Amino acid sequence: MDIIPLHLGVSHFHTPAAAVEAMQEAIAQHNTFYGPNEGLPELRNALAQRYLEDEGVPMPAEQILITHGAKHAIHLYLHSLLHPGDEVVALAPYWFAFPELIRQSGGKLVSVSANPEQGYSLNLEALRRKLNPDTKLLILTNPGNPTGKVYSVEELQEVARLLGEFPNLHVLSDEIYDGLGFDKPVPSFLRFEHLRDRVAVVNGFSKSFAMSGWRVGYLIAPFQILHKATELQLKWISGVSPFLQAGAAAATRNRHQIWKQFREDLEGKRELMRKELDKMPKLKFTVPQAGYYYTLQVEGCLYPQNPSSPFQLVEEWAAALKDQVGLEVLPGTNMGMANAVRVSYALPQAILESALMRLKAFVS
Repeated sequence: MDIIPLHLGVSHFHTPAAAVEAMQEAIAQHNTFYGPNEGLPELRNALAQRYLEDEGVPMPAEQILITHGAKHAIHLYLHSLLHPGDEVVALAPYWFAFPELIRQSGGKLVSVSANPEQGYSLNLEALRRKLNPDTKLLILTNPGNPTGKVYSVEELQEVARLLGEFPNLHVLSDEIYDGLGFDKPVPSFLRFEHLRDRVAVVNGFSKSFAMSGWRVGYLIAPFQILHKATELQLKWISGVSPFLQAGAAAATRNRHQIWKQFREDLEGKRELMRKELDKMPKLKFTVPQAGYYYTLQVEGCLYPQNPSSPFQLVEEWAAALKDQVGLEVLPGTNMGMANAVRVSYALPQAILESALMRLKAFVS
């Protein structure tokens, strides 16, 4: 039986032509040597212009470090900020790599429980209870992975006020899916310019630009942290390939056309999946506001909520789903949400339709 990979964090889109053409031109011009460790001025300036145009935020290009993907940007940031034992607070469910990245950096993860019944809205009181005067970092993911939740400007303002209550607290905002907001633009935490000395943003080209294999990301951080991250990057990888950065710069300049095309495709698939999931009452879900995942709560398929179910753990349910109908999903255990799975709908139409038929058959 063929396996349909609903667990992957990549879309079915091809890399935009503008990026490919710019990369090929850079290679033709023999831009194949080491580039500046901090990144090409062309890309850093394009990104600074992007935040000025889209957010109204003046961003010095010198405050942007080009990294070997967004995961590398997070790794550099955590190593540059944290000391052994520092507490890092994250709202569940969160990206599955955060716990290990925090551990490797010497930090201690403190999780805020997920609230799917409230659509994963920001529960300020629950968050405040997890903070203390020594908490070093709060991680936000906007849009959410795996939830597709987009924090509103009002919710982000509440977080900004929290930084006034906790003067030692920093914020890292992971905005890697920000080009794929369906209903309105996704606000960046960079808009709070008065907090620039404690706010960092990580972003890149793998998700909103379908350039996962290019491994180009970036970190925007306070200068004292950015300088440490830049030194670490010099020691670890010596910068990102210049011709790949040329392609990323072209993608940045053409971002609105690229994002519009991707969103139009994904919106139809999001709606198709919503309609089919509505026919599976054992699965609970919230319609994502961005990105290309649904987070499915599967308690209705597990014992004891379903007394006839042979499965007690979400991992058992997911393994049977793969073995019996060929659907591979990502259990949410490592995302801080034990009875949930992440399911992608960024697939070709015919494959997605087949996957939904198999899921319905399995659940029924």
